[in-house]
Amino acid sequence: SADGNLWPALNSFQIVEGTPVKLEHLRDRTYLNFGADYATDFTLVIAARDRSLFDSQSWQLEDLIGRRLRIRGWLELRGGPLIEITYPEQIEVLE
Repeated sequence: SADGNLWPALNSFQIVEGTPVKLEHLRDRTYLNFGADYATDFTLVIAARDRSLFDSQSWQLEDLIGRRLRIRGWLELRGGPLIEITYPEQIEVLE
């Protein structure tokens, strides 16, 4: 869970559930933050080259703020715990 301690699960394929609180579009990446502190809270990352795949979904990334999500992917530590996803199918909207 994004609400719990993710450190033991680093560098492995994980299913993380949580509710994003903020979306940031930067030039080369989009960040969906699941807490106020990216160094300790979970972050979902989408590279700019993959962003167009998400534009064809029934939901927009902005619509995911405040909704409970299930994310599947490789959990890494890059400034904080994150999963960089390449396909919309890695996001499941739970509510």
